[in-house]
Order: sequence, then C-alpha cells, then structure tokens
Amino acid sequence: MSKDQLARADIVVIGAGVMGASIAFQLTKNSDRKVIIVDERPPVGGASGRTFGQIRQHYSNELMIRMAIRGFEVLNNWPAEVGFGDPGYVRLGYMLIVVSEQVEACRRNIELGRGLGVDTRFAVPDELKEVEPLLETDGLAGGAYEPNGGYIDVTRMVLSWLGAGQSQGLELLSGVRVNAISTAAGNVSGIETDAGRIKAPIVVNATGAWATDLLAPIGVDVPIERRRLDMAYLMQPPGIPNIGCCITDGNSNLVLRPDFGRHMLAVAYAGVMPEVVNPIGDAPAADHAAHLARIDQAFAERLPACRGAEIERNVSGAYDVTPDYHPIVGWAPNLGGLYLAIGFSGHGLKLSPAIGEVVASAVLGREPVFDISGLRPTRFADDEPMYLAYGPSARA
Repeated sequence: MSKDQLARADIVVIGAGVMGASIAFQLTKNSDRKVIIVDERPPVGGASGRTFGQIRQHYSNELMIRMAIRGFEVLNNWPAEVGFGDPGYVRLGYMLIVVSEQVEACRRNIELGRGLGVDTRFAVPDELKEVEPLLETDGLAGGAYEPNGGYIDVTRMVLSWLGAGQSQGLELLSGVRVNAISTAAGNVSGIETDAGRIKAPIVVNATGAWATDLLAPIGVDVPIERRRLDMAYLMQPPGIPNIGCCITDGNSNLVLRPDFGRHMLAVAYAGVMPEVVNPIGDAPAADHAAHLARIDQAFAERLPACRGAEIERNVSGAYDVTPDYHPIVGWAPNLGGLYLAIGFSGHGLKLSPAIGEVVASAVLGREPVFDISGLRPTRFADDEPMYLAYGPSARA
C-alpha cells in the first residue's frame, strides 16, 4: 500500500447519518464485501442529528408508501431485523389536518394507503378533537389520522445500525473528511480524504445536504438545493396539558410533535425555506425570531393552549431539497460505480430502513426489493417528477 493510500475496500459509503448507516449495515449484513463508511463528523454529527424525528406512512405515491410501510415493519421488529440496540420508536399517532381545498387530496392519499395496508382513516373535525383535545377545529374540514405514527430517536437508530454493522465487519472511519470522489476512465476509483486515498470500485454518496459538494467537481449534475430547517424546542407551563399526537397542518405549515414530559418540538415553515451554505450552521437571530412568530401565529389559530409554551432552544438543520421533494436514488448517469442516495427533503427517517435495503440490493447486483425507477436521477431531465398531492407545504 502506497504512503498516501489509507485503505482498500469493495464499497465505500460516504456519510454516517441515518441514510449512510442504514446502507452500510445492509451491505455488510448481506455480503462478505469489505465495506467502509466515512464521515468527517462523529455519527449523527451532521444534519441527521438535527432532524424532526417524526414518522408516518401518509404519502401521495405508492412507492413512498410501500417504503414507509417497510420502515415501520423494521421499527416494530428491530431485534430480529437488526439485532443491536433499538431505534427509540415512540407510537403516538399522526394526523395531517386539512381545510376544504385539501380534502380531495387527503382522501386520495388515505385510500391509496389503505389499499396498501396502512392503518389510516379520514377523521372529521370532531373526531380529530377526540384524538387531540388541544386542537382548535374551527375552519378545518378534517384530516388523515394514522395511529401508528410517532417519532424515533435518530441517534439511537444510527448508532444501532453502525454497531450491528461493525459486529459483522463494517469499518467506520469517523473524523475523516472526504475531499473528493476519484474517477478513472469513466468509473469511480475511490475517494480522496484528508487521511489518504481509499481505493474502491463502488462509492455510495449518502451525504445529504453536502451531496453536490462532491458531485459537481466530477460532472454529476443533480437538482438539489440546500435549504435550512429551523426547529424550536418548547415546554408547556406546569399544569397546562401537552399535546399527545404528532400533527402536520397542511394549511398553516405547522409541524408539531410531543417530546418528553411537557416538552414539544415545532416547525413552522416559511413560504420559501432559506438557502444555506453551511448545513449545520445556526440561523441568524432575526430568522429564529421570525420562525417563533410563525409558530405563535399557527398556535393562535390551531392550538391556542400552546401559546404560553416556553422557548427552550432553537436548532437549525438542513434539507437537501429536490424540485419534487422526493429523493434521488440510483446509479449516477455517465459514471460507473457511483450510487446516489440523496435529496430526501426531510423524508429520510421513515424511509431509511427500506432505502438501506434498496441500495444494498442494487449495489450487490441482486433482485430489487422495490421498483425505485421513479426516484432515478434522470427523472427530472425526463420530465417525470414524483407527484405531490398537496404541493410542497405538507411535503406528502
């Protein structure tokens, strides 16, 4: 091995977040290939550690629903599926509430999900109020209710996959920066890191919001924008009840879920999410103030009992957003050996178990678990974007 060569591998996975960890685990579990996963930060030290954690199965496309269903199967059978740690799945129920203009889309998605086996139903305002007594239902037309929705502990999930993978031979290089994907004669040949070169004929890019930094220099053009997600951790005053259900308001763009005890986590999307340079940098104070004002406005309309919640802290993360708010999964066009699992636009948590299986099947040359041609990198050039029933507001 040359002085500047760090290692050799059969497959290199770049990114040890929720997506990279799932992929690396499945590659190791299902083959005897030498797999190395590399990340500049500690596991969950990037955008995966700054995510909302909410999980659901409500989508506008059959593929996304099937992958979400598989994700919930894994969550419910973690000891048999993974055999190490646990994902911290908390079942609270999930509702997506809509106004009259969104009812048709909501009912469509519900019937699509029910036809695939999802436990979901349309609930009228009074039924929503029974599920979540703090909800103000004036002006609502109803919504989708999914009792198995909830949230996961992303840190526990990622560390469980990495621990299980390492027990089967996965090599984790943490604190190692990937500077470039190296190529030769139209194929990838490995990666260049600040610790040396890693030679490998297959590279999986699972870097999320950092994806284009590595892809643009090698001529792989993907339509991804890096958008900042602002989140607020809140705590209800003593004696005031907390919400008990995960809520997405497709009208006000408020997303809310309970946390421990009197705590909750809230996001109130701006009309356009701001672009960011540093995916884990914090937002300016003025932007956090604007975010809190949007939360208060949404609370005033939908959850007035939450308006007195104390602001504990603000956190900023990043979404790698595609034009149709769906991921890009597949072999990179015009460059052999490079697989892309990027652009999840906030959907990564509930899809990550299935994505790990999908990517492992493709990379290992095995029968695909799902037909993911709808997520192929070239779909935008082919003018075949994925469908969104509600548009970008509810991202479903």
